[in-house]
Amino acid sequence: MVIISIELKSANPNAEKAASENPFSQYREIVKKNLSNVGKVIAVHSGKGGVGKSTFSVNLAAFLAQKGFSSGLLDADIDCPSCNKMFGITERIKSVDGKFVPIEAFGVKVISAGNMVANSDEANVMRGPMMFKLIFELLAKTDWGSLDYLIIDLPPGTGDNPLTVMQLAPLYGIVVVTQPQEVAVVDAKKSVNMAAKTNIPVIGIVENMFGTIFGSGGAENAADSLEISFLGKIPLEQSIRESSDAGIPDVIKNKKLAGIFDSIISEAAI
Repeated sequence: MVIISIELKSANPNAEKAASENPFSQYREIVKKNLSNVGKVIAVHSGKGGVGKSTFSVNLAAFLAQKGFSSGLLDADIDCPSCNKMFGITERIKSVDGKFVPIEAFGVKVISAGNMVANSDEANVMRGPMMFKLIFELLAKTDWGSLDYLIIDLPPGTGDNPLTVMQLAPLYGIVVVTQPQEVAVVDAKKSVNMAAKTNIPVIGIVENMFGTIFGSGGAENAADSLEISFLGKIPLEQSIRESSDAGIPDVIKNKKLAGIFDSIISEAAI
């Protein structure tokens, strides 16, 4: 990854010298300071898009809030954000005293680039340097207050955007989400490999959308071969899709799904 230089003012000349030699370390320290009141920062990733990673992230954050924890969600999928839609959030993000103010929905503090555009159909068209700058600012300039958990919905793949978050954020660990079909599991293994290369603990892997259409067992087999924890499986159900489209995390009203997430959290020991 090529680190793009962003002007950061410091009263400490030694810090400026260190930043010029390794500018990334200074960015990370700023992010760590901003997230110092967050208990655990957990990233959710998938090597392949379309496996329900964002749906999992939204329901995980909402379930944690339902359990009585203070919970936040950062939608770091800058170019194709969707978490705001799944939470039913339509208003624009506001900035107060240079800090982004999260929008609260279903007990979760939410920040998404989807709430930074004039309308939901507007594309966030930007090149790498601007992507890096926006991701950094979302991590470093959002006023989360005090949280037990901050869930970060990472962009799919192993490219620049997820790598930026992995290197900037003080992650407690990463949860990998995949469908059971081999096409998706192959990329899930790449997610695990990416985490290893960036020294991020893998909390475990979740099999999403199992059933007649996509099959079952692929994620569990991958967990065995990779020697990581298999956290559980979520079925492909119409209610989850309908709730997401309606802007309501299905885990709030679906007792069966709530039980699955309770089991996943227990297995993950988070």
